[in-house]
Amino acid sequence: MSLIASIKRDYFNLPLFMWLALWAAINTGPWNLSGFGAGGLATLNAIRGIAPIAIMFVSFVLLSSQKRHPRGGMTAPEGLFWVYGVAMVVASLPVESWFNTAYWGFSFMAVLMVARFYVASGKPLLQIVRLNYLTWVVASIVLVLLLFFARDVLFEAETGYGLVRKASEVAGGAMSRATGMARFAAIPAVLAFVMFWRVNGWVSWITAAGVFAGSVSLVWFMQSRGALFSLAGTLVFVMLFMGKVPRVIAIVLFVLGLGGGLDMVPEQTQTYVVEHATRGTGVEGLKTMSGRDRIFRNAWQAIQEQPILGYGPQADRRIIGENAQNGLLYAWLSGGLLGMLGYVGGMLAAWWYFLKIIFGKFRMGSQARDMLIMTGGILAFFSLRSYPENTAALFSVDLLVQLPAMVYIAMLYRYQTEVSQFFGAMNIRAD
Repeated sequence: MSLIASIKRDYFNLPLFMWLALWAAINTGPWNLSGFGAGGLATLNAIRGIAPIAIMFVSFVLLSSQKRHPRGGMTAPEGLFWVYGVAMVVASLPVESWFNTAYWGFSFMAVLMVARFYVASGKPLLQIVRLNYLTWVVASIVLVLLLFFARDVLFEAETGYGLVRKASEVAGGAMSRATGMARFAAIPAVLAFVMFWRVNGWVSWITAAGVFAGSVSLVWFMQSRGALFSLAGTLVFVMLFMGKVPRVIAIVLFVLGLGGGLDMVPEQTQTYVVEHATRGTGVEGLKTMSGRDRIFRNAWQAIQEQPILGYGPQADRRIIGENAQNGLLYAWLSGGLLGMLGYVGGMLAAWWYFLKIIFGKFRMGSQARDMLIMTGGILAFFSLRSYPENTAALFSVDLLVQLPAMVYIAMLYRYQTEVSQFFGAMNIRAD
């Protein structure tokens, strides 16, 4: 069978198109729904806006009538994220504009529903691997498109930070700002970094090195502090599990950093790196995180006034008047105490499975381990980034990338005793 025929057979199905529709719905919202019949672009954006709601109900109907795979049951991270999603919708009930608020809770659950439909539609481990591959490809394509649309303004200055003020719209939709583009660039950076240590042959090695260098350069250029520091921490984390040589390099770099080994770097270079990485604010700027310390205090005050139920999705915008800038605070504001525990619990469950597998005594093939490290790297990046950003606590690209990684890790743990049966040299089996 040809490669194209194999791709068509394995990927061109209803779950794929539903997943792509969720990606297409990013940067839309309930405000777009009034555009039905108001012209081509307005109607298109209205269709994009209603897609998550429609997909959630279609997925529910299809899952209800689908024969379930004995190993394809819901994983702990999914179940806990469902607790969070339901808590957000319940917290929306007292809000005056109920649907406009609950819309975001339904959209969050639509991602969970399609991921479940994707996994339940066939061989579970194989399907979640495919969903991760699909997600990484889509994220890379979106990054290329963003760079294309911003090509006229992207390199006008020494930094891409503030780009949103120059290219604020693309086809009537919001343009991803520097932090968003840096997030997209970090994904291929992590994947290429893992492959750099794993591939054989000069062509493959140069390709991985080129993708990594280009992606890291773009993150550096965008000057998003959250993405920069999260990616740096993620790369060190990944190196710890890539074998003896990268592990030693990671430990040496870490020790040198703590022990003043950076003195070996010219002072001018150190000054440039610190000034660029902190956007000229220095250590003091990192402490306040562009005013995030004030935002965190305001969010915590609002949480204390209604800690149990929460305020429903987008509560930060409605209650404190600005982005909460923190995944845990956003989850608590939106879903109350139970919702926050579901959100945090889902992430902790995925981390628990990762650590159990990586430090476990069972054997797995190199392909399974590489996939584990890649998904672990993705999870590490978004976990670190959840301190200065809301990340996967709402319907977002972060959720679309992070959830498949979490489910893969949990699913791999479920299959751990038989994993060698599922990963061959060129294909994967999961039944």
